[in-house]
Amino acid sequence: MKDVIIIGGGLSGLTAANYLHRQGLSIQLLEASDRVGGRVKTENKNGFLLDRGFQVFATAYPEAKALLDYGKLDLRPFRPGAILLQADGRRDRIGDPLRDWSSLIPTLTANAGGLGNKMKILGLSNRLKRKSLLEIFSAKERPTLEVLRQEYGFGQELFSRFFQPFYSGIFLEKELTTSRRMFDFVFKMFAEGDVAAPNAGMEAIPRQLAANLPGDAVRTNCRVERIEQNKAFTTDGAAFEGKAVLLATEATGLVHDYAPNVKEDHVSTTHLHFTASAPPFEGALIALNTLPDGLANSVVVMSQVAPGYAPRGQHLISVSIVGKPEAKGEALAEQVKAELKRWFPDAETAWQLLDERVVEYALPAQQHVRNDIDPSELRLGERLFHCGDHLLNGSINGAMRSGRLAAQAIGAALSKR
Repeated sequence: MKDVIIIGGGLSGLTAANYLHRQGLSIQLLEASDRVGGRVKTENKNGFLLDRGFQVFATAYPEAKALLDYGKLDLRPFRPGAILLQADGRRDRIGDPLRDWSSLIPTLTANAGGLGNKMKILGLSNRLKRKSLLEIFSAKERPTLEVLRQEYGFGQELFSRFFQPFYSGIFLEKELTTSRRMFDFVFKMFAEGDVAAPNAGMEAIPRQLAANLPGDAVRTNCRVERIEQNKAFTTDGAAFEGKAVLLATEATGLVHDYAPNVKEDHVSTTHLHFTASAPPFEGALIALNTLPDGLANSVVVMSQVAPGYAPRGQHLISVSIVGKPEAKGEALAEQVKAELKRWFPDAETAWQLLDERVVEYALPAQQHVRNDIDPSELRLGERLFHCGDHLLNGSINGAMRSGRLAAQAIGAALSKR
């Protein structure tokens, strides 16, 4: 019998496993799919690395800094800012001149509001850097849209041409009803560190967490169908017993059967990967579609960010769509290319569709978020606990934090026995 049975090999489950292992407790992690990672997964297709939706890693995440070896992840940073795809076909650039002097002139001349609005971005960056996470997550919750316009005072032009498309792609909802706490947190993280991707794909993060564990601690292709007391039973009839059981599935998974009030609301995204022999633009930047009714939200040439994402001489173009459009497959790809040819004339003829995928549960809904939780809320029964970013906030940091807090709660409970 193990000390703890962990059901789910996403970031929260893997983080809990790491901290429980550090406490000297024996663990058995059971993952239903063929590899760990949960929503953070990377597929190799014809030599191209395809993340499960557009994902990035903020090096300032405190939970990640405490547990991950950034050097071994071989992180490749994005350049600060973005390319703004304007309605007239222009491609303007807005950046952070304090971190990248080459963006000073392009930022000043970008058609995205006056100089005063752009200076407000620098002011907000300094303001949020000075705030603690406790202060950020204690703020009264209001929709991000309201805060950007009313409290932070950004004009309509900068809002519609930068903030709305940029944060729609992060929050995966276009109305920006996401809690201002989440906006402030993400803005602070982006201001304090790099936004990056591991050269071997985002799945390098959970793989590193799994590598820290004993060789027999993780079992894949092992789907748990039910829990009875302190035992987990799999679909193939196996049973695993522990002094405690930790449910680390997403909110719509097995945890729903044992925590009926768990927050299941979530948002979805659709993602297209194209290949091309030449990049549509140079640099490790994200291009934002500023059209108010645009289909494609953003474009990133992942091979310009991290060369490991594509074979030598080829380029991987990542296109994100918020939600789930009606069109599918080649029909959707043709619609996207027809829209993007305004800025990238070669899109219709030179881009080849490599992959399309809909990520149904991409993020938990984030109208109400937090960064801390009472240990009693992590307990579902005498020996049953749960964790996951749906309990805190939808981020890599939120997932890892929930896993660490659950490990602490379990460790404290077992020490009393």
